[in-house]
Amino acid sequence: MTFEFFIPMNHDGLLTKTNVNQYVVEEVLPLRLIPGAVQDFKFAVRSDHFAILAHFDTAFSVLCLQRDVDSSIKDEVWDLLIRVGQSVTNQVSNALEDPDLTHDDRLQNLNALKMTCYMICQFIDMFEAEDTKPVIQLNVGKGRGKQRKATISKSGRDWEMEKRRGIQTLLNLLQRNLNRLWDPPVAEEEFINLVSNCCYRLLENPGIAKTKETRDVISNLLGVLVKKYNHGLGASLKIMQLLQHFEHLVVPLVQTLEIFVNQYQDKTIVSEMMREIGRMDTRDVVKDSSGTRVLAQFLVELAQQLPAVMLPSISVLVCHLDGESYTLRNGVLGVMGEMLIKVLSQEDLEDKLKPTRESFLDKLEDHIHDVNAFVRSRVLQIWLNIVNEKCLPLPRQENLVNLILGRLQDKSSSVRKYAIQLMIALMKNNPFASKLPVEELQASYEKEKEKLKDMTPEEPDINTIMIELEACWTAVEKKIRAELKDKENDDESDETNAEDEISLDQMLENIYKELVEERYSSCYDMIKTANTKWPDEVVFQYLGESEETEKDGEEGEEDEKMNEEKDENKTVLDGIINCLKDIYLVQKRAAVSTSDPASQQNTSLVNEVAKQQVLVQYLKDSTTFANQIQQGVPIICQLLGSKTTSDVFEAIEFFVTGFEFGVAATMMGIRRMLVLIWSSEQTIKDAVVGAYKRLYLNPQAGGNQRTVALAIVKNLTALLYGASLGDITSFEALIQQFVNGDDIGQNVVQILWEKFIPKIPNTSIEDSRAALLLLSMIGGAKPEIIKSNIDVLVSEGLGKRAETDLLLAQITCRTLLKLAASKKTKGEVAAEPYKFSENHEMFTRLSYLLVNAVTNTETRVWVPFGEQAINVIYKLSEQPDTISGEIIKKLAQEVGKACQIGQSPGESHIEGSQEKSASLSNVTLTRLLSISGHVALRQLVHLDNSVFGEMKRRRAIQEDKKEKEQNKTKPRSSSVASTMSKIKEEDTGEGIEDELGLAGAAAEDAEAEYIRKICETDVVTGENLLSALHQLIVVVCTNSTKYPDTELRTAATLALAKFTMVSSEFCDAHLQLLFTILEKSPNPAIRANTIIALGDLSFRFPNLIEPWTPHLYGRLRDQSPQVRKNTLQVLTHLILNDMVKVKGQISELGTCIIDHDERIANLAKLFWLELSKKGNAVYNVMPDVISRLSDPDIGVDEDCFRTIMKYLFGFVQKDKHCESLVEKICHRYRATRVDRQWRDLSYCLSLLSYNEKSLRKLQENLQCFADKLVDDEVYSCFCSIINKSRSFVKPEAKMMIDELEEKFEKCHKKGLEDEEISQKASSASDAATKHKNKHRTPGRGTTTPGRRRGGKENKDDIDSPIDGRKTRTKGRKPKPKVSFSSDEESDVELFDVDNKGSGDENIDEIFSPKPSSTRKTRNGRTSLGTRNSSRSMATE
Repeated sequence: MTFEFFIPMNHDGLLTKTNVNQYVVEEVLPLRLIPGAVQDFKFAVRSDHFAILAHFDTAFSVLCLQRDVDSSIKDEVWDLLIRVGQSVTNQVSNALEDPDLTHDDRLQNLNALKMTCYMICQFIDMFEAEDTKPVIQLNVGKGRGKQRKATISKSGRDWEMEKRRGIQTLLNLLQRNLNRLWDPPVAEEEFINLVSNCCYRLLENPGIAKTKETRDVISNLLGVLVKKYNHGLGASLKIMQLLQHFEHLVVPLVQTLEIFVNQYQDKTIVSEMMREIGRMDTRDVVKDSSGTRVLAQFLVELAQQLPAVMLPSISVLVCHLDGESYTLRNGVLGVMGEMLIKVLSQEDLEDKLKPTRESFLDKLEDHIHDVNAFVRSRVLQIWLNIVNEKCLPLPRQENLVNLILGRLQDKSSSVRKYAIQLMIALMKNNPFASKLPVEELQASYEKEKEKLKDMTPEEPDINTIMIELEACWTAVEKKIRAELKDKENDDESDETNAEDEISLDQMLENIYKELVEERYSSCYDMIKTANTKWPDEVVFQYLGESEETEKDGEEGEEDEKMNEEKDENKTVLDGIINCLKDIYLVQKRAAVSTSDPASQQNTSLVNEVAKQQVLVQYLKDSTTFANQIQQGVPIICQLLGSKTTSDVFEAIEFFVTGFEFGVAATMMGIRRMLVLIWSSEQTIKDAVVGAYKRLYLNPQAGGNQRTVALAIVKNLTALLYGASLGDITSFEALIQQFVNGDDIGQNVVQILWEKFIPKIPNTSIEDSRAALLLLSMIGGAKPEIIKSNIDVLVSEGLGKRAETDLLLAQITCRTLLKLAASKKTKGEVAAEPYKFSENHEMFTRLSYLLVNAVTNTETRVWVPFGEQAINVIYKLSEQPDTISGEIIKKLAQEVGKACQIGQSPGESHIEGSQEKSASLSNVTLTRLLSISGHVALRQLVHLDNSVFGEMKRRRAIQEDKKEKEQNKTKPRSSSVASTMSKIKEEDTGEGIEDELGLAGAAAEDAEAEYIRKICETDVVTGENLLSALHQLIVVVCTNSTKYPDTELRTAATLALAKFTMVSSEFCDAHLQLLFTILEKSPNPAIRANTIIALGDLSFRFPNLIEPWTPHLYGRLRDQSPQVRKNTLQVLTHLILNDMVKVKGQISELGTCIIDHDERIANLAKLFWLELSKKGNAVYNVMPDVISRLSDPDIGVDEDCFRTIMKYLFGFVQKDKHCESLVEKICHRYRATRVDRQWRDLSYCLSLLSYNEKSLRKLQENLQCFADKLVDDEVYSCFCSIINKSRSFVKPEAKMMIDELEEKFEKCHKKGLEDEEISQKASSASDAATKHKNKHRTPGRGTTTPGRRRGGKENKDDIDSPIDGRKTRTKGRKPKPKVSFSSDEESDVELFDVDNKGSGDENIDEIFSPKPSSTRKTRNGRTSLGTRNSSRSMATE
């Protein structure tokens, strides 16, 4: 072989010779000669194993002309190369086995090897490039929706399979020990790079992730290169480059490394890559976010597959935990988590790895508080995996839960999500118990702790023993000093060598024995000997100090030695005595303990104590964990109201899991979940329904269907106990969801009826009520359940049991009301109402119960039961007014009887009887007034809804019937006849009215007017029963001395309010009384009820309530939080529903933002938030709000003003609004009276956002506030405006900002100078007045500094909101001033309630009009005096 093949850098390298023996391609064949050359190559392959040597130029020509060569020729050459590769593999294998391989044979095999590998790699690159080109896609098919994509390739080859063949051929070649073919026997780097680069280029194709077989072959080929050909360093660097540029290679490269480690036992490449990542500069890492993300994913994926291999090199990555890249921090922490789970969680973990585990856990705990939310979220996910894999060490659990509790309030929703998930996982995987009731665990812990205390034997008091031993030693010490006194100066004591082989313990025992036998000299010698032998032992520490003292003494002067010789000897003796003391006390105490019989415990007792200790520790840990779970309940309860859906989902899951584990506190969350049934998010609603279904409708108790139904009823009943009215309402909606979803079967309904009767034994009264309440809820979705059991409800719910249990009767009425719920389909005639005759047993029993129990003063349920009973009568009776009238008459008779009993002379001498009679009369009168007011209200609803609705229903039926008859009887006449009939209809006008629907509308208006007239004249006014009662109601309301009972006055006030709802005439006559009660009643409950009633009246009669609106706002400053809360809610509804004009009094709603009651403050903020959604509403009221709140007479203090304004200005976002407000606020400066108003207005200006236009507005109105800049706070506010504007305004406006700043500063300095001059002038004037005449007449007027009374500016100002400043000019008509609605006083005088009267006043006198009851309003003169009540009341 005369040539040597060198692997070129490119194709041109084979065309130019640079070495003598280098192989060069003689000629690139023309395209026309290539097919013939390929055929020659094919024939040569059959006979010659090294055919590539002679026909290399043919394959190279195809490679060079690949664009022009036909694909079939390229495929044929590819097949030939694969065959050549197989032949070369066999020949090279044989040659390598030959020990006598000649140089020529070696060179021939080497050339064939390199040529074959080169051509295979080049063809692989060529075909891969063709395969990854964008393919042509054609739409095949006709018609819409029938198109499909067809991929057309130039070649019909299956490249994926062929690629695998080529790589496998290279693998077969390289698996031989090819190093022997080189001299020296090391494969050249170009050859290794040729093959490896081919593999790396194949990995760059994103499709490699989907072809596992090809990927495995490539990985094995690279593994061979790493193991046999020293490609480890190059592979690590290349893999790092690939990772930073190709995201799809994370999983494939990890699998490749896994093959390197497992099949080729090469772990160095993994550690080398970890070192490369560890050496990366943190600044570069932060810049390349995508590459860093891929590296982090790679590390975590690698740790999942090869955690043990990465563990020794993990220290090189720890530096990135303190770096700026949160992505890389996540990756390193993920690696630690995988190592903890897969390597460091083994039970037989080596001791040297335990510190590493603790270090990893510490790092994970530290980063729970990482500054980056993504890291905090990722760490919680890692902890979640650790807990789910049961790899959390028990000692770590308590601290971990404490850290998680802090993350439940994290500002990041993802962190909160995983924190709750981690709490759930800790409960599910807790090592303690399946139930975690805190109270039971605490009780068990205390019990077992006491038991352990009793089991543990009492140990002798150590202090007592030590005192006794000290006393013994004192006696011994005296003897020692006496005997060793002669040996103080003896430094050459004989040292015995008989104990050279003795141990230290034996030496100490011998010394102790000598002490006991009082041979103290021997002890002295033994101590000296022992100190020489064991100088570093603690027991001889005193001797060491003595020796140091001796050495220090030797260093001194000779005279000092003579003077201190005795002291030094004494020091040595003291050291020996101290050593003897320690030996004596230790040995003596051990002897005492050994001789004590109590110390020799029984082995079985020790075991029992050990077991009990383990149990106590277990209960302690269980109790601690349960308490920690309970601590998280209030926090997670708040997340139920979060706007983030994930918070709500996780909170629901937490409470369900906690309830299943018996955590009692989670019941609070279970109840709060009920309100989510009203959520607008369907997913949340479904989650709530699913949670309650899981808790209450899927009992774990097995058995037949009846047993399961009993368990379901028991669960649902338990949820009702302790539920509030709002909970019951939400629970009813939940039950209806269950019924609509067929989750509550007939068996459950049957059990509920049996519990209600009660047919099931051991059913309590509460269970019976709960069962009936559940039936009423089910009846809301399926009324037929109630309809089929009306007799049962009447006989049981309104029968004898109801006479002693009015609460049961009330729930029965609630259940019966489900019969009246009718659903009307839009466009159809309403269904006929479900009614009963007035003689039905239902109404008879209701009347009996109401009248019979009215004198029962013990029950507190009579009034709510009475209201429900009246509701049932009006909903289900055909003549409800008749039944209600009879009930009121009977109740009035009972009231009369009670009053007669109280006035009976026979019992007047008994004080207790008088009190009882007065109480009875008050109770019966209270109940009479409550029922009367409710009957009036229900009569109104009955007329407005039932009667009017029935009239409309009947008219609709008649119209439908008439229309059908006309359609049936309409003759088929000729066109002329039809034309004549149309003309006739037009003449009468009926056709047009029928066509436009005017006839029906007119009839409906007439019916509505008829109903309104009845309400005005025939319900609470006129000659009827209710009008006779309203006089009594008014008397009770106006006379607090005669009727001081709080409940009676409350009932009378509510009755009066309900009466006013019926008739506008009655309302107008008694509205003044209602507002008087609202403001002057000492009972907060009455005021709170009255404000709600007045809110309803505002909807009913808005024109009557409108003049009284300021009094409604006034209740926002009521002393009672409940009154303020109700007032705020009423005004919120009125304003947001446009029932009240928004005036300046709306500023009172602003003061509620700073209310001390948190509920009121939150409601006020919610009001302003909703108001901001109504167009420009907040912007429109801002000037009036600022003026009123900054007024020193009616406003708030400065700090509160700023708090309110900061919140309200958050709703002013539009630029044009800010510009307008700047101008308006600037004009308000001229109307200010005190310095405080300057500061308030300046603060408001500083809250606005500024653009170029608003700054120009500020500049134009500089004269309005220039003189106010003397105040430091005002000046600081304007400086903040300048500073804030610099960062947001465009560069073009910078000059204007600088000019403004100069003017502000100039005005501020000028004002300070003027103020200083004014002060100097004032002091000089004061000094000059001392020399003036004392009788000199003072000047007529003075001008207050800072105030302008009659200047030009003040004269032109028309925006002043201050009405208290009036400028009068003699002989000149004053200029009219604009008045703001916020400054108007009440147009109505309150009714004067006489609280000190005797109660015998005439009602007409009380209601007589007063001369001063008229006031001029802006609409003219309006008489607001009370009407003569004799017109609206019937005489008794």
